Amino acid sequence: MTLPEPLAETAGRALRALLEREHATRPELADALRVTKQTVSAAIVELEERGLVEAVAVQQGHTGRSAVRYGLHRSAGWVAGIDLGSARLRVAAARLDGTVVAERLVPNPAPTVSRDWPDQLEVAAHALADVAQELSESQGGLLGAAIAVPRAVPVRRDLLGSDADDERLLAALAPVAPAAVWTENDVNCEAIAQLRYRPGSAPRSVLHLHIGAGVGVALIVEGTILRGARGRAGEIKALASPIARGRTVEDALSIAGLLDAAGHSPAAPLPGALDDLFAAATTGDSAAESAIADEATGIVLLLRDLTAVVDPDLVVLSGALGARRELHGRVVAECRRLGVEPVPAEDPLGDAAPVLGAASLAADLVLDAIAPVR
Repeated sequence: MTLPEPLAETAGRALRALLEREHATRPELADALRVTKQTVSAAIVELEERGLVEAVAVQQGHTGRSAVRYGLHRSAGWVAGIDLGSARLRVAAARLDGTVVAERLVPNPAPTVSRDWPDQLEVAAHALADVAQELSESQGGLLGAAIAVPRAVPVRRDLLGSDADDERLLAALAPVAPAAVWTENDVNCEAIAQLRYRPGSAPRSVLHLHIGAGVGVALIVEGTILRGARGRAGEIKALASPIARGRTVEDALSIAGLLDAAGHSPAAPLPGALDDLFAAATTGDSAAESAIADEATGIVLLLRDLTAVVDPDLVVLSGALGARRELHGRVVAECRRLGVEPVPAEDPLGDAAPVLGAASLAADLVLDAIAPVR
């Protein structure tokens, strides 16, 4: 399979305008695109022939004349986001406008701080095939998939349409045969999700700090994810530890670093290991209390340095450790004590953020292929 052929310029612009507005009439599109009604009519015909838009309602005007409203066709196709998390695997299917139409969650039967999960890709392929079967009649075909992975992605490219060397990944997904497959860093996917799915208006700049099995940052600047020249923007794990434990940020502040500092086994199953640690702190365990206090201080010192460079509108804490309410409250209090701004916000998307961001990315990349911005 290959991605659909690009639309003519006006048809592509009309499709993007419809996706932004959910639905619109031909006169509304003509005004938005600053073209004639005849030009828009030709574009709508092309979009209808391609199965991308359809009439969704008839609007009665004040003069008694009716106008047809157009929207994304119910069978225009869909994209998939896949999150290869260490604790659970998620698949989300979304329409080209980002509307999620199906989800699957498969818990890791033995989650630990290790990111290795035997047969993870095969499980992902099975879940994706299950979703594809569910949606084949109602939503059309699978147009592409994006996978959130816990590593830097030097070049974002279609793995099916290039000389990719990730044979293990492609072999697992081949039976499902999407038109295109991309990978993106999982923390970048979390930040991308903030732009499309976070309630309220989308922030222009976000610093997204993920603390879990690993530590990483994603940056959104002026509404665009900052990937860097080699895809390594936000790869902060090797920075010097901000507190007197561990050599690097990841040594000190990851789940394993916190558990080890508290005298708990870093190899214990999750999330029980973290539950036990925070419970111990509330019952007077001084080692647990001290380790958690140091964790909060370390996060704030790290944020102080990062925000001094980026000065974001919003800071979001995420990850199996960073998103814990007990830790978040301590981080907020420490930020206020040290005068660090902005104070980190909780992530309303929770652990669904990586898969939602991957689905959003896939939708955008497919749309770039169908309706390129010229």
